[in-house]
Formats: sequence, C-alpha cells, structure tokens
Amino acid sequence: MVKETESGPVVITKNGKRCAALVHLGKDEDMETFILSHSPRFLELVDQASESARQKRGTPLNVLAKELPTPSRRKRNTTRK
Repeated sequence: MVKETESGPVVITKNGKRCAALVHLGKDEDMETFILSHSPRFLELVDQASESARQKRGTPLNVLAKELPTPSRRKRNTTRK
C-alpha cells in the first residue's frame, strides 16, 4: 500500500464507508507540519488567534520585527591550530 501512496492518497474503508487515508510524505516534507495542517483543533486555534488579533488590532509582524534587537555577529576564531 505504501507504494500506491506515491500516486495519491489511498482511502481505507470499513464496511464500505471511508474511515481513513494513507498519504505519501516525501523526503522533504516535515511530519509535524503535515500533522498540524490536518488537525481541526490546531486550525481552530489559529483561526481564533487571527480573529482575536483582528479585533484587538494586533501589532503587524513588520512592526514587531523593527522593535527586536538585531542579532550580534559572532567573532570568528582566527587562531589556527
């Protein structure tokens, strides 16, 4: 079945009704991102946070970025062994 997922999702049925699907995850795909993007609870939390930010007129990211200190550059160790 795993090989079959390379061409698209494989739908699993129980008593003739859809109950699950197998999905191919490529080598560059992140498991956590996949799981969260398919989690109704997580997506609901994202929607609630977005709505809350709109209602409270949240601070845009570009404004927050300007307020953050810039990372200091590391000094390179020029001593060779």
